[in-house]
Amino acid sequence: MGLNHLADHDLERYYLGMVTDETELAMLEGHLLACPECEGRAEHSDALVDLIRQAIIMGNYDIFASAR
Repeated sequence: MGLNHLADHDLERYYLGMVTDETELAMLEGHLLACPECEGRAEHSDALVDLIRQAIIMGNYDIFASAR
C-alpha cells in the first residue's frame, strides 16, 4: 500500500499554526519526516506563508506579483 500524501490545505494550516490537535499535529509531523515529496511541498507552503505574513506586516500586497 502506498503512502498517502498530505493535502496542500493541511500543509498551509500547519505552517499557519492552525493545527492545534496533538494527534493531528503528530500525524503531520511524522508524515513530513517520512515523506521527502511532502517535505519538499511543505517548504513551498512555508515560503508562501512567510510571504503572506510579510505582505500583511508591510502592507505591501504587490509583493505577490514577484512570487509568480
